[in-house]
Amino acid sequence: MRKDFIDVYDLVLDRWGVDSQNRMCIEEMSELTKELCKLERYKGSDKEDGIIDNICEELADVINMVEQLERYYGEEKIESIRKSKIDRLMNNHFSD
Repeated sequence: MRKDFIDVYDLVLDRWGVDSQNRMCIEEMSELTKELCKLERYKGSDKEDGIIDNICEELADVINMVEQLERYYGEEKIESIRKSKIDRLMNNHFSD
């Protein structure tokens, strides 16, 4: 999580509440999904660069929303779960 954004995340959560931010996260994830689908459709065309720019913008939106929700639901708990999932990935797919 970007530590320099924590105060902003707290301010946003206090202002609009977690229910609103949950819905906003869903909206942002939907916009990212749409752009990723477009990339598959237009790969290799003259639209590809613009779509990649859109993907970068939507990724930034999703990351900001996810970090807000991480702040609300519990950073330590989520980090612990992430670590166990990364460990499992490494053990199942990259160990000899």
